[in-house]
Amino acid sequence: MKFLIIGDLHGNKPQIHFKDFDAVIAPGDFCSDALRKHMFEAVKQSLDQKKTVWWYDLIGHEKAKEYAEQSISDGKKILEFLDSIGKPVYAVPGNWDWTAAKDGTWDFLKTDHYSQMLKGLKNVVDVHHKLVDAGEFQFIGHGVISGPEYPQYDDVKMYTEKELKEKKESYEKTKNKLAGLFAKAKKPVIFMPHNVPFNTPIDMITNKESPRFGQHFGSLIARELVDKYQPLVCVGGHMHEHFTKCMLGKTTCINAGFGSFVNVLLEVEGDKIKRLEFWNGKAS
Repeated sequence: MKFLIIGDLHGNKPQIHFKDFDAVIAPGDFCSDALRKHMFEAVKQSLDQKKTVWWYDLIGHEKAKEYAEQSISDGKKILEFLDSIGKPVYAVPGNWDWTAAKDGTWDFLKTDHYSQMLKGLKNVVDVHHKLVDAGEFQFIGHGVISGPEYPQYDDVKMYTEKELKEKKESYEKTKNKLAGLFAKAKKPVIFMPHNVPFNTPIDMITNKESPRFGQHFGSLIARELVDKYQPLVCVGGHMHEHFTKCMLGKTTCINAGFGSFVNVLLEVEGDKIKRLEFWNGKAS
């Protein structure tokens, strides 16, 4: 089976380089990201002040809603395009895709806009926290997450002891739910976290403009599950600085890259990878 892997698009229609494929793998971030500079500023202020600063408070809710609605509209168009390809599209939401926020102070973000974007799209299959059959393979997804599910750096100083306990409980609950899906799998698994596994060659932030420059910032849950269950492939994105693969034991971990100009072709048969090819149109 041949999969076309599309990385983080952020509102940009992808160039399709590989033409011969059976299905698409899309690990999230379909919506545009004009808000990035405000979110970076909020993270910077949060780290400096040792307390959470919300991006929408920096620019005001009215302006924030305008940005958000444009981002959602852009993401819907991308998902509609992927659906129009006419082949199964296995997807998880990214941290930009406006799923219902569990924290924060703004009610607009409590709505699951991502699920609304998927309505009417017959070819897009949401695999977030699900075990989904795909012929000879099964997908397990872990979307949304943009960093370690439990604080690893100075972030820990931003939270109270109660908040850290709640984060730890949420982390364990999610990990156990996904572990249950792995335990049920009867076929080779293609694991789809939005973010790549933590503390690997493909999760370090090298963007000097990021307030997290130099940090490993992948998913702890993805790392633990890959280490324990050794799925055939782990396909993630989120980390724009890397477009490559690494090995964790027997698992091939792929960072699907960033932008409309990158594709990956993954051909798998049984429990073997027959072909793995990275294409960067921008570089060429």
